[in-house]
Amino acid sequence: MDKILIELDKNIKRCEDVLKENNYLEIVIAVEELTDKYKACIENIENNNDKVWNYTKKDLENIKEKLCLHKEKLVIEHQKSMILNMFDDMKKLVQINEDLPKDKIKEVIDIINKIEETNNKNISIDKKWIELRHYMIYLSTQDLIVASKIITIISKILQMG
Repeated sequence: MDKILIELDKNIKRCEDVLKENNYLEIVIAVEELTDKYKACIENIENNNDKVWNYTKKDLENIKEKLCLHKEKLVIEHQKSMILNMFDDMKKLVQINEDLPKDKIKEVIDIINKIEETNNKNISIDKKWIELRHYMIYLSTQDLIVASKIITIISKILQMG
């Protein structure tokens, strides 16, 4: 993932540099190369004009915008994946915690599941916070390891929006 983001950043920077330079030949080369490079993974990156090498600065600006949107999409998908893994890891951590009684394990797992349900809802960040904040009070009475992990999950949810 890091290599992909580094490569996208490099190509976004290339677009910016070529746009500043405003050299027609460099614009054409950049449009052609970047279109070829990303046409398999970025929808509608190809130019729709039928003329060969008939590009403008606007074409390169559009490619830059699509690269930025693609990068943003990849980062969000990666963050969502990380949060899902955090839920799974947290449930496993609670289940193997020998210091917690079985009824407490069930209670904590239920709370993790409710937090996960809130995360999966398609609601605003403010509404998510309203649903999640009462868990913060609950966490103040919990074991440090359990509380810190759940706080981390809640924090990630709120950062993602």
